[in-house]
Amino acid sequence: MESIMTIYKTLPVLAVATLLSACGSDSGGDSTQYAKVSFSVSDAPVDTMSEVMVAFDKIELHHENGNRYIIEVDPDDDGYGYQGIDLLDYQGKDSALIVTDEEIPVGHYKSMILHILSDESASYSWVVEYDGGKEVLGVPSSKLKLGGFDVSTQAVQSFTLEFDLRQALVPRGGSGKGYHLKPNGVKIVDNDVASSLWGVVNSSLFDLGQGCSIDDGFVYLYQDHGLWSNQLSDNVDDSSKLPDGYVAPYTSAPVVWNDETNQLEYGFGFIPAGEYTAAFTCNAASDDPEKFDGIQIAKPFEQREEVILYQTKETQQNFGF
Repeated sequence: MESIMTIYKTLPVLAVATLLSACGSDSGGDSTQYAKVSFSVSDAPVDTMSEVMVAFDKIELHHENGNRYIIEVDPDDDGYGYQGIDLLDYQGKDSALIVTDEEIPVGHYKSMILHILSDESASYSWVVEYDGGKEVLGVPSSKLKLGGFDVSTQAVQSFTLEFDLRQALVPRGGSGKGYHLKPNGVKIVDNDVASSLWGVVNSSLFDLGQGCSIDDGFVYLYQDHGLWSNQLSDNVDDSSKLPDGYVAPYTSAPVVWNDETNQLEYGFGFIPAGEYTAAFTCNAASDDPEKFDGIQIAKPFEQREEVILYQTKETQQNFGF
């Protein structure tokens, strides 16, 4: 039978461990091992918003042993039992801590569910468009169901929930105003194996393609090597079918002007280590995250590079130099 256990923030560590031992154990002894985990949130930026406020309430974990564990997020500075975080304040390698050093059983967790506070009055979660006002940010059933992850016996493990808002943030259908936050594009990354990628983009690339604009430049990141430009898809929803031969991006990031360095740059933080293909395109602002748009990636055609990202290391890959 499935057990449900809530880990309360007010309990001392010893009491939490006692609760955990009592949960799901039919005998007098319990050989279950525990480890401390922390969870943070970060954002791969969206280019149409000036604010994306998300009210994080709880984290629900589904262990392979059949038990569910519900963790309350850390209280905010005002003592509220949830954390309202503007994801646009935590881009690239920056992150906001929402759960600190919670003890949970080690092993494989099949899924994570984020409990988000949202309502039609936009009093908890909302967005602000660059050219508009405050809009509702809805979350179906107030929950985001994410994938799985593993907890080992090491002292403390830290995970980052990386929100790719170009994939996860979509307009509400029908006559409803505002936006929906979807699990598509939200990934659980183990910080111990995470890497980062950034680079400089030569402004001359925007003069080489038809219909290009310096405000529409993006870099797309694909898992694996050996990919050709005619295989690289724009963003699509997980439920959408890609044309044969195309590969969906892992994530994407806008090319933006850095006032400190006086150059055009892009950046990705909290990316699992491995082999990737990075591709620049000069006119991807119209990319619809829910369907295949047929945007040319790379554009110019030759602006595609294979990179290897190493654990805990930062890699630089420039375009057009």
